[in-house]
Amino acid sequence: FFPPSKTASLRNQITSFTQNEDETLYEAWERFKDLLRLCPHHGLQKWMVVQTFYNGVIQPVRAMIDAAAGGTLMSETEVEAYNLIEEMALNNYQWSNERGQPKRVGGLQEEVD
Repeated sequence: FFPPSKTASLRNQITSFTQNEDETLYEAWERFKDLLRLCPHHGLQKWMVVQTFYNGVIQPVRAMIDAAAGGTLMSETEVEAYNLIEEMALNNYQWSNERGQPKRVGGLQEEVD
């Protein structure tokens, strides 16, 4: 049983989602999907889920998603758009794991081998 107040709070967290500046695409996507899982009865249609995430990511990530979509993500169908974000997030995760996470040192970043 979900009290209405808990549902309203979780739904608000979903609809006001924003990517943190230090989050990768993968981390933001997983955090967003975690919110959706916490409130499976959120009532949002798939197109709204995609649009909410897309509108909440930082501009460079939005530009990367648009480039991968061949123009703008919103010109894709809801299923194509969702699948594109899912695939990009997984590639982002795999790429960052293969490359190693950059380490901050005195305001600069060094590659970790």
